[in-house]
Amino acid sequence: MDRDRSAEPSTAPLFLRPGTMETLACAVAALVYSGTLGFGFVYDDVLQIFKSPALREWRYLPQYFTSHVLAALYPGAGGNYYRPLLLLWLRLNFVLFGPQPAGWHAATVLCHVLATYLVFRVAEQVADDRMIAFSAATLFAVHPVHIESVAWISGVSDPLMSCFFLGSLSAFFDWRKSAKLGPAVYSLILFGFALLSKETAVVLPALIFVAMVVDGRATAAVETGTRRVWLSMRESARYVLVAIVYLAVRFRALHGFSHPAISLSWTQVFLTWPAVLWFYARHLLLPIGLSEFYSLNYLDHATGRGFWLPLAMLTLLLLASWLWIRTLPQRSAVWFATALVILPMLPVLDLRSLTVGDIVHDRYLYLPSAGFALLVALSIAALAQRLPERRRILVPTALIGVLSLLFAVLTVTEQRQWVNDIFLYTRGAESAPDNLTVRDNLANALLAANQPNRAIPLYLEVLMRDPNFWRSNYNLGFAYYETGNPAAAEPFFQRAIMIDSSDPDEYIYLALVDLQLKKFSDADQRARQAITRNPHARGYYFVLGLTCKSQGDLRAAIEAFNTELALHPDNTAAAAELQKLEGTATRPHP
Repeated sequence: MDRDRSAEPSTAPLFLRPGTMETLACAVAALVYSGTLGFGFVYDDVLQIFKSPALREWRYLPQYFTSHVLAALYPGAGGNYYRPLLLLWLRLNFVLFGPQPAGWHAATVLCHVLATYLVFRVAEQVADDRMIAFSAATLFAVHPVHIESVAWISGVSDPLMSCFFLGSLSAFFDWRKSAKLGPAVYSLILFGFALLSKETAVVLPALIFVAMVVDGRATAAVETGTRRVWLSMRESARYVLVAIVYLAVRFRALHGFSHPAISLSWTQVFLTWPAVLWFYARHLLLPIGLSEFYSLNYLDHATGRGFWLPLAMLTLLLLASWLWIRTLPQRSAVWFATALVILPMLPVLDLRSLTVGDIVHDRYLYLPSAGFALLVALSIAALAQRLPERRRILVPTALIGVLSLLFAVLTVTEQRQWVNDIFLYTRGAESAPDNLTVRDNLANALLAANQPNRAIPLYLEVLMRDPNFWRSNYNLGFAYYETGNPAAAEPFFQRAIMIDSSDPDEYIYLALVDLQLKKFSDADQRARQAITRNPHARGYYFVLGLTCKSQGDLRAAIEAFNTELALHPDNTAAAAELQKLEGTATRPHP
């Protein structure tokens, strides 16, 4: 029996009564992120939420389950992310909150609060100790590595997946205790939801296998290790079947399990792993200097600083952790927590599926940090048992309190970089000075804040470093277009098309530039090229209508404006142009 429940609820101190610890941990989780309610939409939020037609209309709902996350934005492109429940979450938020970021942030914070509660539940079931569960949940609630996942609206995929993942684990432990069918079915359903939220959940069967193998209470009657492994495999088999069904559906939707985002040899991947793993270990242990962007590059050969030093530090850390873990009394809980740290990190090691310069992120530590928090809580509880009786409550309480307070202060201060794009990319330019994408994004943020005098020099700086950097060619062309300088914009759009001809927007903006320069035939050609690449994009047929009108082909212009309104009935500019042309005698272009 849980030692903290030995007292009668009516006579036990308030802190020890059922519900108090969970409520307090959840309140802490909400409190440290309450400031995010004043943050705006940043980074990929505008792209994923407001530029994606998939979140604007319910008719896209079937597509959530049959294609990748950005299929509505890039219908002809492949993708590695099959997350239909993430899209459904974003769609529901769009319906509820629209363009008001406070509601979106509140929903994300509530998701983190739920995850904190589930960490408490799982820790309590594994350790059979409410104080350990409270310590683990509180540390999880305030750990700074969660900032990216909670302060950034589009980073909600990890908290969302973790809620289903931890909920499935908790239901599994309930089923093991009660042997009732309900929790078993509930656990499998939640596992399916976790898989449909983010791919990382696929490690749950392995975690359940580990939990069963190391659970001395559940397997005390098993005489041989082989028999114990067999029973553990049987328990995890149903989860493996769910994972197989998911992988089949994912394979069909993505036309493959994974599509390499970069040409990277496995030798480069292996050489880069020590630096990646050491990065995550450091951020779990010492979460300072956090950012969305980090300077960590692929290795072509084993360098001292890039390969051997991280490998040596990892080896020392693993050795020290092994020696320490062997001294802890709750062996099954310790090994479960260790597996919870390690297993969710394995999918992240597929570096070839990640974007160039984007191979490490704190958000990948969201679920593993639950295992880390449980390990810390178990360690402090073990330390308390070695102290004189009069200090067994005071010392661990003080340790948890100081560590939680330190993490909370770091979380509150470090999350400020997510207030807006300028703050975010300014920090990113400091933490990753060689990342050209960050500087390009900072210039975009400055341009959006009506500071073109600061944005344009940044674009030019990027192009001085790399003249073939597509993003800055395109964005500089857009900056000149927005500031009324079409002649300066034209060569940059043209160069962007030469570098990468797949993006339809570069054609449509070049069409608008050509219209201003009175190159009507060129504008018409560019508009049609854009439509060929994305026939359903908002505004494309409107621009085609303008090019047809400029060439005197009013019948074609009316047809284009009607097509635009059929696709996007709320396009008031197309409706106004059509109204002007209605009643005008149309004639073929001479």
